[in-house]
Amino acid sequence: MAEKEIELLCIGNAMVDVFAKGDDDLALRYGITEPVQHIEYERLRELIAGLPKHSAFSGGGAANAAKIAGFLGVNTGLIGAVGASSDPTNRTGPLDRMGALFEADLAAAGVQTYLFKRQLPTGLCLMLEIAKGKTRAAAAPSAALELTADDIDEAAVKRAQAIVLDGFMMDRQDLVRRILDMAARNGTAVALDVSSAKLAGAKALELATYSRLYPLILFMNEDEAKTFYQVISKQDSLNPAAEDDDENEILSEDMYDFFKGFTANELFPIVAVKLGRRGAVVFAGGAIHRAETIPIIPLDTTGAGDAFCGAFLSAWIRNKSLAECASLGNRVAREVLNVRGTGINGKKLKNFAKQLRK
Repeated sequence: MAEKEIELLCIGNAMVDVFAKGDDDLALRYGITEPVQHIEYERLRELIAGLPKHSAFSGGGAANAAKIAGFLGVNTGLIGAVGASSDPTNRTGPLDRMGALFEADLAAAGVQTYLFKRQLPTGLCLMLEIAKGKTRAAAAPSAALELTADDIDEAAVKRAQAIVLDGFMMDRQDLVRRILDMAARNGTAVALDVSSAKLAGAKALELATYSRLYPLILFMNEDEAKTFYQVISKQDSLNPAAEDDDENEILSEDMYDFFKGFTANELFPIVAVKLGRRGAVVFAGGAIHRAETIPIIPLDTTGAGDAFCGAFLSAWIRNKSLAECASLGNRVAREVLNVRGTGINGKKLKNFAKQLRK
C-alpha cells in the first residue's frame, strides 16, 4: 500500500459534508425534523440538487482527523468506501463526482486514500442551517457502510504508529474486532472517538472491555464521558453513578476519580475528554493532565472534535507529553471552529506543523 510510510492510519465512514442554508419549511418538506437523523439517499440528493448554493468538503470522523493530521505534517492514510462513479473521469452528473471530491480534498492535505469502490453512491451528510445558530444534520451513509473486515490490510496496520477508528462503525463488530486484533498483534495503538452520547451509553460495556484487551485511546466529549461513567459505574454497587452533577462542571469529582481508576494500571487505555470552552482533560496511568483553551464564538462546530483528535494524535506520534497533545488539540480545534466543517486552509496550521517538528 504505500507511496510513503504511514504514521497515522484512519479507517471510517467516507462521507461528503455539504453545508447550506435553508428554512423550516424546506427541512419539513424533506422530513428533516430531528437535530441529527438519517434520510434516504435519493431524497437527500434531490434536496441538495435543488439548493441554490452550498459548499462541500470531505467528511466523516476518520477523514476529518486524517485531514488535520495531514496538514500538520504527519504521514497519514485513510481507508474507506465510496461510490463506483467517483472516478474523476466520470462526468455524468454533479453528485456522481462526490467521491472524487472526497479524494481530492484529502489529497490536498497530503493524505493518501485507499478507497474501495462500491455500486452505491458516495455517502452524504447535509448540514442545513435553518436559523441563526440552529442546524439540522441529515445523513445518507450509502457506500460508506459497505467497508468490510476483508478490506483491512494487516500490513498497513503493522506499519502505522496509530489508527483512528470512526466510532460510528461500532455496530459493525466484525470489522471493529478485526482492526483491534490486528492492532494488538502489531503493537499499534487504536484511537476511537465515541462520537455521540447515545453510542457511549449503548456501547459502554463493549468499550470498557476493549479498553482492557487492546491498546486503546478513547476520545469523548463531556456528555459522552458522563453517559459512559453512568453506565459503567452502575455495574458496581459500591460506586453508584451520581444523581446530580454541578451544571457548570459536568465532570464531577466522582467522575474524575472513576476515570483515574479506569486508566490506572497500564499504559492503555488513555481517555481524552473534550470540555469545550473549558479545554480538555486527559486521564492516563491514574494521572490527570489538563489543558485550558481560549473560548471563542464558533462559526460552526462540525468537525471540531475530530480536529482535536487529529491534532492530539499528531502530537502523540511526535512523542509530545499528553498535556502538550491536548493543548495542540485545543488550539487546532479552535481554528476549525472558525470555518464550516474542516474546510480550513492548510496554511492556517503551518505554525502548528512547524512546532511538531521541533
